[in-house]
Amino acid sequence: MKTANLFQGEKKLRNLNACVGENGWTGMTTYMDGYQSATLIMLESILSSYDDSSANDLPTNASYWDLDTSIYPIVFSARHFIELFLKHKIHLINHLKVKKNIDDKLTKTHDIGKLWIIFKEIVIETNELRITEFISLLDPFIQDFSKIDSTGETFRYPYSTRNDKHLKDISVIGINNFYEKFNELSEITNSFNSLIVSLKHEYRVKTFTKNMSRVQIRNLAQRLPIFEKWTDESFTQIKSDLKQEFNISANELTKVIEIIKSHIEFKRYIYPNTYDLQISETKLIQLLKNYYSKHALYGFTDEEIASVRAIIEISIPMMDGNYYSEDYSFLYEDFLKGYQLNSFEKETDADFILVNLHRLKKGLIEINYRGLLDSNGIF
Repeated sequence: MKTANLFQGEKKLRNLNACVGENGWTGMTTYMDGYQSATLIMLESILSSYDDSSANDLPTNASYWDLDTSIYPIVFSARHFIELFLKHKIHLINHLKVKKNIDDKLTKTHDIGKLWIIFKEIVIETNELRITEFISLLDPFIQDFSKIDSTGETFRYPYSTRNDKHLKDISVIGINNFYEKFNELSEITNSFNSLIVSLKHEYRVKTFTKNMSRVQIRNLAQRLPIFEKWTDESFTQIKSDLKQEFNISANELTKVIEIIKSHIEFKRYIYPNTYDLQISETKLIQLLKNYYSKHALYGFTDEEIASVRAIIEISIPMMDGNYYSEDYSFLYEDFLKGYQLNSFEKETDADFILVNLHRLKKGLIEINYRGLLDSNGIF
């Protein structure tokens, strides 16, 4: 069969090869970003052709690129971006905590109105206030797209499958207005993308309850008195106030308190003198005050070096997120295992520790050991 070779790769201009399929990290975000960017680029292209006569340098076979023809691929791309955005975010939000089987719902519909209902339902079930705040910001845009083109056909074809002409009730669409509004929408969706990436890492450590996120549990822990005062009569009122403030039941408050009591970071709000590290407090303070030479540090036990190295690692951002105090145990065990398999790794990490004492301080603050630093004059 004869082919035009439309989709073959560039043999000479290899830098102009687009990666698709299994070549690279192609996924839903690739498509989503592509349609969002294409919308803005097309809008700026058509706007510039009317703002600047010198910008009318169109390809030979694109002579009909004007306001009346450009609106269809522009709005189609914008609408498809919204469909992809909703499907992608429903999937990610669902996997934070709820983990329902909703993939069939997402693949079987292109209706933005139906997707928006699913989106709001999963947000309500997740009960994450930082996500909920975006519903009112997104809703006007979603409603507009749903009203004019719920299923993605209006800007693809002039007629419906029933041979009804599309857009009979609309005579004009302002390109500049659409550009400004779509930029506004893009700012909202970009902020939402950043939030979901952050929450994905936060929920990864599984510190949450049905109605309380990790951030809320930490806030509640900060409101609790130290454990020695829990026998005071005032503690009953404190618990009552916390239930009302966070809108949780007595049973959920009990679960939250149990999480706090065993949490490496949060427990120090109620047990300020607790110490859970595998290096003695004295050695740690001396290390921070730079008492030890490199050779002296080589004499530390595997457990001590692994503990310090884990704390430092918590202070270093990951490629696409952050470590949390909950990661300390995993990191400690991982470093310890490495030393047991290869003693040279321990010496390498000992060298690393000596030039990263500032990160050790930061890591201790991350796991809520600032009080230990303050009490020993380490700032």
